[in-house]
Amino acid sequence: MVRICILTLLLSLATFVNGQIVDTTDVEMVTFIEEAPFFNGNIKEFIQGELIYPLSAKNDIVEGTVVISFIIDTLGLTINHKVVKGVRDDLNNEALRIAKHIKFKKPAMQKGKPIAVKYTVPIIFDLQHLKKKTKCKRKEY
Repeated sequence: MVRICILTLLLSLATFVNGQIVDTTDVEMVTFIEEAPFFNGNIKEFIQGELIYPLSAKNDIVEGTVVISFIIDTLGLTINHKVVKGVRDDLNNEALRIAKHIKFKKPAMQKGKPIAVKYTVPIIFDLQHLKKKTKCKRKEY
């Protein structure tokens, strides 16, 4: 019984010692963006224009939508790309490659200052659409 009391006391003391006080006076939670980031053109057309359908997925007749999230930084560059919903590795990697090429002309703005925002974009792999494309990139890997 004494051992349990001592162990409980030590664990609670360890938690107290390792606890940190966070100063939140400089942190501002933004729930509404005054000015959204600006992409020069149509982002869906950009994605479809950059898309190179992986040969392995073509051969296996694999289609689907890969959802990628990233941060648009204060310069309009995209960083921290992650697959939120994947299909399979070859399509996921192609979607990540495309997302890393997306650049915004203007970042999001709040109170006249640029801010970083999270952005999510679906990248659609559709073999029927690929056949209808007039400007189809032939490079395959």
